[in-house]
Amino acid sequence: MTKERFIYFVEGETEKLLVNTLKSEMKLIESGSVKKFNVIQDLIKNSNLIDIKPGSIVILIFDTDVQKTDILLKNINILNKSSIIKDVICIPQVLNFEDELIRSCNIKKIIELTSSKSAKDFKRDFCKFTPIRLKSTLEKRKFDIDLLWNQNPKGDFKTIENKSKKIKK
Repeated sequence: MTKERFIYFVEGETEKLLVNTLKSEMKLIESGSVKKFNVIQDLIKNSNLIDIKPGSIVILIFDTDVQKTDILLKNINILNKSSIIKDVICIPQVLNFEDELIRSCNIKKIIELTSSKSAKDFKRDFCKFTPIRLKSTLEKRKFDIDLLWNQNPKGDFKTIENKSKKIKK
C-alpha cells in the first residue's frame, strides 16, 4: 500500500513554522511538504500544482477573521477538479492563528507564548523560534493538539467543514 502524500498550503511564515514543528518535532500531524500560499487572497494556478505528485492530499490552512470566501471557494473547486489531487482537507483557523494558539495552550494572551512586548511583535518573535525551541515552548505552555483547529467557522465560512481530524495522529 502506498503512503499518503500530504501538501500543506499555509497563509504565512508563522503557520509554516507551526506545521513543520507539529509534523517533524512533535509528530502530532501527518508529515508532508509545506508551501506558503494564501488561499484566501491568491488564486491557484496550474504552475502551483506542477510539483504535486498524483494522488496527493492537499491541506488548506487559513484564517477566518475576514469574511471573504470567493477566492477560497474557487481554489477548493480548482483542487477538487484536478486529476492529480486525491482529496482536499480544509482547516479553518477560527478566527486566526493567534486565537488557535491561545485556545490550544495554557495562555490568556498571545504575547505570553513568545514573551513579546506587544501583540504587534508576536509574529516577528514567533518566527525567530527554531522548531526545537517552539516544541519546548509549546510543551511548557501545555499545548493540546486536540484543542488546535477544533472549531467550525461561522459567517461566510460556515459551509466549510473543519477536517483537521484527518491529519492529526
